[in-house]
Amino acid sequence: MAIIRWRMLCFIIVFTAILICQEARSIPSTLAKNNEKHAIFMESSKQVLKEIIRRKQLLQGTHYETNRLSPSGPDPHHH
Repeated sequence: MAIIRWRMLCFIIVFTAILICQEARSIPSTLAKNNEKHAIFMESSKQVLKEIIRRKQLLQGTHYETNRLSPSGPDPHHH
C-alpha cells in the first residue's frame, strides 16, 4: 500500500510540475499579420467615414435641418 501511495504522490508532483512549467505559446506570424491588416483597414475606413461626413456638411451646411413632416399634419389635441 505504501508503494502505491508513494507512486501516486510522485505522479501528482510530476504532473503539477509539468502544468506549472508550461510556457504560453507565441502568436503565429500569420495571426500577427492579419491583425496588422485589420488595423490598417480600420484606420482607412475611419478616414473614409470622416471624409463622407465632411462632404455632407459642406453640401448641407453645418446647421442641422429636419425635413420630417407629420403624417397627417399637426394634431391640435396632442398635448
